[in-house]
Amino acid sequence: MSRVALIAGAGRLPAEIAAVLDAPVVCAPAGVTPDGVAVEVVFHFERLVPFLRALGARGVDRVVLAGAVHRPRLDPALFDRDTAALVPDLLAAMQGGDDAALRFLIALIESFDLSVLGIADLAPQLLAGEGALTSRAPTAQELRDAERGRAVLAALAPADVGQGCAVVEGLCLGIEVLFGTDALLDDIARHRALREPRLGGVFIKRSKDRQDLRADLPTIGPATVSAVRAAGLTGIAVQAGHVLVLERAQTLALADEAGVAIWGAP
Repeated sequence: MSRVALIAGAGRLPAEIAAVLDAPVVCAPAGVTPDGVAVEVVFHFERLVPFLRALGARGVDRVVLAGAVHRPRLDPALFDRDTAALVPDLLAAMQGGDDAALRFLIALIESFDLSVLGIADLAPQLLAGEGALTSRAPTAQELRDAERGRAVLAALAPADVGQGCAVVEGLCLGIEVLFGTDALLDDIARHRALREPRLGGVFIKRSKDRQDLRADLPTIGPATVSAVRAAGLTGIAVQAGHVLVLERAQTLALADEAGVAIWGAP
C-alpha cells in the first residue's frame, strides 16, 4: 500500500494538511517543530539523499511539502558522499532565489521516483476564493491600493523577491523580502506610529509569476490579521485560488472584529 510523506516545516499548516491525508509519514528537518502534529522522521539537509532513499523503503511514493522552512546552515561534517555531490548545484539554486531553490528540491525528490503533490490539489478548501471573505467588502480606495500592489509584485516577479507588499493611497510602504510577512508588517507598524498614525491601506499577498505552487504557497492566518491591524492597514487582498487561509474561521472572525476586509482577487 503506497503512502504519502508530509515534509513539514514550522507553523500550523502541516497539521491542517495531515488532517486530510490517510496516515501520512510526517517528516521534518532537524530543529523544526511543526504545530499540532507528531513528527515520525527527523532528517538533516546534509543527508538528504539517504533520507529520500529511505522514504521508498517505507512504502512512500508521494510527497507533499507544507510549512515554513528557513534556509539551513549546513554542517560540512554531516554530509554523506551523495548529498555532498549536490552542494554546488544546491548553492547555485539558492543564490537564484527561493523559487529556484524549491524547484531544485522538487526535481531532486522526483528523481527518486517520488511524485510531489500540490496542497491546492489535496486541500482546495484551504484556498481563498474570489470575492469578499469577510463581512465587510473592500472600499473603492482599498481596491485601487490592491491593484497598485498587484502591479508592484508583478514588476518584481522576475527578481524572485517576495509574495507581498503594502500600499496606502497608491504609495508602497514596503515589500516582503527574505525575512517574510511578519518583518514587513512590523517595520510598517513601527515607522507608521511615528509618522502617520491614521488608519488605511492594504496588504497584498499573491503568488509569484510562474511560481511552482506545489511548494511555498502564499499563506495568511490569524497572525497576519493581527500584524495588519498593528500596522494600521484596513484590508488584505489575496490572489484567489493561490493563497492559503489557515484557521479560516478564526482568521475571518479576527478580521471582522478588527474591521479588516479580506477578499480574493483574480
